[in-house]
Amino acid sequence: MSNEVEEVKARIDLVDLVSQYVQVKKAGANYKAVCPFHQEKTPSLMVSPTKQIWKCFGCQKGGDVYRFVMEAEHLEFGDALRILAQKAGVTLQPRTAAEHQTQNRKDRLFRINSLASRIFQKVLLDQPQGKAALAYLKKRGLSEETIKRFYLGFASRGISLKDLMIGKGAAAADLSAAGSPERFFERVIFPIYDVLGNVVGFTGRALGDIQPKYLNSPETPIFNKSRVLYGLNLAKKAIVERDQVVLVEGQMDVIALHQGKIENTVASSGTAITETQLLTLSKYTNNFLLAFDNDTAGVNTTKKVIEMLTKFDLNCRVIDFAPYKDAGELFEKDPAAWAKAIKAAKEGFDWWLEREIAANQPTNFIENKKKITKAMLPLLSITFDPTRRDYAVSRLAQALEVKTGSVYASLEKLKPAEVEAAAPAGQIPTHLLPEEQLLALVLGYPTILEMGEKRFKEVVWQSEETEQIASSIETCYNDKALVKNQLQFHSKVKNSLNTLTAEKIDSWQFWLSQTWPNLDDKLAAELFDEKIGLLSSKSREKEKESLAIKIRQAQEKGDIEGLKKLMNKLTNMSKETSSMESND
Repeated sequence: MSNEVEEVKARIDLVDLVSQYVQVKKAGANYKAVCPFHQEKTPSLMVSPTKQIWKCFGCQKGGDVYRFVMEAEHLEFGDALRILAQKAGVTLQPRTAAEHQTQNRKDRLFRINSLASRIFQKVLLDQPQGKAALAYLKKRGLSEETIKRFYLGFASRGISLKDLMIGKGAAAADLSAAGSPERFFERVIFPIYDVLGNVVGFTGRALGDIQPKYLNSPETPIFNKSRVLYGLNLAKKAIVERDQVVLVEGQMDVIALHQGKIENTVASSGTAITETQLLTLSKYTNNFLLAFDNDTAGVNTTKKVIEMLTKFDLNCRVIDFAPYKDAGELFEKDPAAWAKAIKAAKEGFDWWLEREIAANQPTNFIENKKKITKAMLPLLSITFDPTRRDYAVSRLAQALEVKTGSVYASLEKLKPAEVEAAAPAGQIPTHLLPEEQLLALVLGYPTILEMGEKRFKEVVWQSEETEQIASSIETCYNDKALVKNQLQFHSKVKNSLNTLTAEKIDSWQFWLSQTWPNLDDKLAAELFDEKIGLLSSKSREKEKESLAIKIRQAQEKGDIEGLKKLMNKLTNMSKETSSMESND
């Protein structure tokens, strides 16, 4: 298993992998990018092509190719390994019994939902029971190509899905764990996929008067409504390419827009848009285009999403596609109107302000000015970016014909409890202690221990943490084959440390490449000699202890001459150490 993990890692280039999610730029020996895991404007994520590690000095996340995929796609290690193994062309062998059992269960649930979706689609396209549903979808303007692409189907009351699936080897217990796809009948079926393309659940839209109109799969081990976004598996590439995501309310809206080549469109799956979903999308883009329904519920959803996007300092515009009910209807009736609607989209704050102004006319009354201000202040209070806040304050002041100072004064009085100062982003360490520098060198160039292992073992480490790292290095150095591979050596040491310490030694590698961009084995060996000379060795400590005993004995005997000689020796030792430290 460990050999497979290392083989996959060796075949995947981390810089190429990261560039599939964010734009990377050369920065000396490393690459720099805006971190996809938290909101920032100044790039703080560093990628080392030689060490094949990444580290964000803002949110402090970091690691190797596996950790990046796990963070980017919200996956467990096993899932990340399978994705990267597929990319690398490595065939994985069976894992431990416990891991195999857990993944086996997930795979069974994925297979059950995949089988159910194929049966649903066959009924829709090939069986008499699906004719009415197919006619409904085509009336809504969907082509057969689109129906097949989104794997739409139909659940017929006249077909026992449960019997069919059990007949094909599915276990009844697994059907239940997968969300009981047999619960759907007389409904158009919309399979819901995770970002990797696995069917995790379903939405069924009733034909006729069956209630509820929409029925969704329940939460299961593979389906979390607050995380999954409908259409993201098909939209993520277009979102990155266009640097924008279109958020709509319904699954039919997603399908209609994709058919109209607006393929950067997604929707929630049977629940309101959540912060988790917005943060997932923010990995692909900072630019959100909201196209929710024009009814009261849609307006309230738009406001809620604007609030969340503002809090995360994400860009937001709102489309008004009146007189149509929703984006899907717009495409059905007038596809050409979409481009005009996008062009006319308003900034989220402006859209909200216009609605408050329309609801509180006339604005020349002080009473109405105060109402509008009161309605907009909560949104202003969570606007942390100075440029964005100044813009919003200016727009509100201009609309109400008041001074910006008045708006700021009202904002100061508000001071909501939930407003918190953003934590400053971290940086690559500008200086390491001599013992940390030595450890960084050995981690980056383990072969230098071939000539200095004995001296390394003699070092007296000044902290429990550095002693722990050194001990791990010594243990890993015993595997001589491992020493020849810098990446594997670094990875092995990291795996033996706690998370915080492992993250710290990653940051040391960026410090190393930034401090000595042209470092090679020869220079690393010279630096090793220099740095190790600065540190107390066990033999030197023993010498000091012996000297201290002799001084005490000379004092007890009253040997003034002997005491002077011993004190001079101690002074010279101290001067020698100070001189080496000042040359660092």
